Amino acid sequence: MKLKKISLFLLANIIGLTVMAEGYQLNTQSARQLGMGHLGTALKLGGESMLFNPAGLSFMNGKVDISLGATGVFSKVTYTSGTYTAKTDNPTGTPLFGYIGVKIVKNLYAGISITNPAGNSLFWPDNWNGSHFVQNISLKAFSVQPTISYKFSDKLSIGAGVMVDFGDFEYNKGLMPVNGLNGYLASPVFPSAYKTIISNVSGMSPVSANLQGKASPAVGFNVGILYSPSERWSIGISYRSKVMLKVNEGTTVLNYASPELKSLMRTLSIAPASTNPLYNPSVATVTSLDGQAFTAELPVPSNTNLGVAFKATEKLLLSAELQYVGWKAYDTLKIVFPNITSATPKNFKNTMIYRIGAEYKACEKFTARMGFIYDSTPVDLNQYGPESPGSNKMSVTVGATYQVFKAMAVDLGFQYNNGRKTTGKIIQNGVTVLGGDFKTVAFLPSFGLRFNF
Repeated sequence: MKLKKISLFLLANIIGLTVMAEGYQLNTQSARQLGMGHLGTALKLGGESMLFNPAGLSFMNGKVDISLGATGVFSKVTYTSGTYTAKTDNPTGTPLFGYIGVKIVKNLYAGISITNPAGNSLFWPDNWNGSHFVQNISLKAFSVQPTISYKFSDKLSIGAGVMVDFGDFEYNKGLMPVNGLNGYLASPVFPSAYKTIISNVSGMSPVSANLQGKASPAVGFNVGILYSPSERWSIGISYRSKVMLKVNEGTTVLNYASPELKSLMRTLSIAPASTNPLYNPSVATVTSLDGQAFTAELPVPSNTNLGVAFKATEKLLLSAELQYVGWKAYDTLKIVFPNITSATPKNFKNTMIYRIGAEYKACEKFTARMGFIYDSTPVDLNQYGPESPGSNKMSVTVGATYQVFKAMAVDLGFQYNNGRKTTGKIIQNGVTVLGGDFKTVAFLPSFGLRFNF
């Protein structure tokens, strides 16, 4: 029977929540900078520098600088394999950001920020062909960062912050393929009444797992240097460390396609085989997960940023940036239940993000921005997870600021993210268990308010 493969699906794929590739890390923490390609390592951004380069905080104007806002994420993924097509119906994501910077004494500044550095919200149809890998997932990671920055002169500053990251998730997936029990229908010894139960759930995921958990706070750091050799040029470098979030007390609840199927699968799980001729150890493995706790790890990757900015005229500012993302930290997915441990290779590689942007101050009240981003994917195309399909992505961004009055500004940003159609597959024990073309498109409008006193 095909049921002998159920354990392979279960052990290798019970959790895919961390497989989010370049879509796992969010770069949406400023409406102002999103419109400029979300760069800022070489710029003096007041409180928002706490994210992009902590050294820039000490160049803020005034004694208090506040920035807050949110970004909407409207995304859709399309999967095709031959004549078969499935599309996600994702809810709108709303990553938040907030920054407060204050002047302590001359040349010394401090602040605190809260951002969503990572997250995902992906909803496939419950009974699509890849439901045994993911049906839907919702993940949010938060980072609170107290920061300090010191300005040695108008040319040189340094800064550092401590990142305290935490988060939560909910994840649903089938524990076997749609119609994964159909192997029983051809058995001459399998009772007809039981065959009827299986036939009644044809085209459905027989059993799905709902997994929920909270990641305990984990600590990392963010450091940077900002140097301005002249009034027109500035160069910045910053580093955000990897943070390993750990889920220590996750919970598992199984959901069956029908009450009758639940009873049947429990019957198939009664051991030993010597007294129960219908006993199936693979089905027993599935049903045993109900109510079990689990532990898992979730890496938020390191980021090294190098940026340069040039003030071409009094009104025009140009900037370019390289962002090196340490995705190699995610080489294996490990999930531990009381009686089952699974380690699935993911083989991610480190990647580069390329950003360019321009800002034009049309008048005292209005500033316009635009940018371009190329984001390369870290995923192994032979271990391609539909939990967040990776692809090389190109984005164009636009934005604007309206200075309501001296102490208050309104920021607007918009990003169009177009993922290249990518052919990926999942290979297990030399067999392709899911493969096809994935296409991702996203729209990200952003709104922010800034106050300076």
